[in-house]
Order: sequence, then C-alpha cells, then structure tokens
Amino acid sequence: MFTAATKDDTVSNLKNTTPNFRESAHEAQDNMREAANKAGHKVRAFIHSAGDEISHASETVTTQIRTNPVQSSMIVLGVGFVLGALFRR
Repeated sequence: MFTAATKDDTVSNLKNTTPNFRESAHEAQDNMREAANKAGHKVRAFIHSAGDEISHASETVTTQIRTNPVQSSMIVLGVGFVLGALFRR
C-alpha cells in the first residue's frame, strides 16, 4: 500500500533517474554515431583500394594484350571455345 512518503520517494527517485537516463541515451547516440562514422571511413577506404586494384589489373591486361597480340588472341579464342562448349550442354 502506498503512503505519502512512499509516493514522495518514488517521485524523487524518478526525478533523479530522468537526467541520468537522458545522459545515457545521449552517450549511446554519440557512440553509435562515432561507430557509424568509423565504419563509413573503412568502407570508403576499401572501395578506394578496390578501385585502385581494378585499375592496376586493367592496365596490366592492356599492356599484355599490346605486347603479345597473337598470344592474347589465341587465349581469348580458347576461352571462347571452352565457354561455348559448356553452354551448349
């Protein structure tokens, strides 16, 4: 059964808890924002690195084709033959 003192204690406890809850919620929000920013930076760095790798691979393939055009043509012909045989079945 509630008494006036119990009611006052409960109200007092709630008033003391509310600022702590707000502060904890703001801290959690800040921590989540910081984690999202870090993840975003990592993803951007990964995408940039992948783009550099693709660019390098493209340059390497282009160089190989220009230096060995006959060999490159034979390789492409062989790959096309194998893929054609696989897709026919």
